[in-house]
Amino acid sequence: MHRQRVLTALILLPLVLSGLLWGGHTFFAALILLVSLLCLFEYYQMAFPSRPLICAIGIIMGLVTPALAVYFRQESHVLFGTFLVFFFSALVTLFAYSSFKSPLASLMSLVFGAAYIGLCSGLIALIRYMPYGREWIFFLLIVVFAADTGAYYIGKAVGKRKLCPSISKGKTVEGAVGGLFFSALGAVFSWALFFNFFDLRLLVPLAVLLALVSQVGDLVESIIKRAYGHKDSGSLLPGHGGVFDRVDALLLAGPVLFWVLYFSEGNFYMG
Repeated sequence: MHRQRVLTALILLPLVLSGLLWGGHTFFAALILLVSLLCLFEYYQMAFPSRPLICAIGIIMGLVTPALAVYFRQESHVLFGTFLVFFFSALVTLFAYSSFKSPLASLMSLVFGAAYIGLCSGLIALIRYMPYGREWIFFLLIVVFAADTGAYYIGKAVGKRKLCPSISKGKTVEGAVGGLFFSALGAVFSWALFFNFFDLRLLVPLAVLLALVSQVGDLVESIIKRAYGHKDSGSLLPGHGGVFDRVDALLLAGPVLFWVLYFSEGNFYMG
């Protein structure tokens, strides 16, 4: 399992990073939509395993928000896409009301997947179109990957106290602290490599904040899987589970980065 995990990461990371570096906006838009599609597919397969039509509707609704984000590149269209999710989820529930055993629970499941994955993906997409957007996307990936890697290996090595045993038995307090430390190292590495026009005194606290949020995102996905009785969201990535399993931390950390940048108005830049 560990060997598969490392091998999968070694294959995917260079491909994704190379595409982000040289692929331009078109590659990034395609990547966001593809990852959103796979996450939505895995989520709705868990939520509605015997309702293919509901799954298809949920996937389409969830793709609206990131599609609007990469096409129009404006926050207002992300808000509009999220509203459409709520509106059409309500319509679907009205028409399918009698076929649901628990209509309200089904409505919540339908809304949550499309709104959560769609909204978060849309906000991450908008980062790319901000000033130094490509650099911020790299920063996000490096910091979250460093936090995840640090939490995994530190937790395996010295983890004793369970972080949230009722949600995830494998996560430990020591691993979580290790993840925060590695995220700070990731910020320093990013700054030294090609982000030295950012203020390191602000980058490190930001990286720790994103690491904290990424751990919350990881636990949120664990709650979803536990609720639907799944260990992994899918099996597409050997050693990692599904795509949703791999990007769960990014889905929540990315929007936090977007709003920090949005409200900071350039205060992270040197000079």
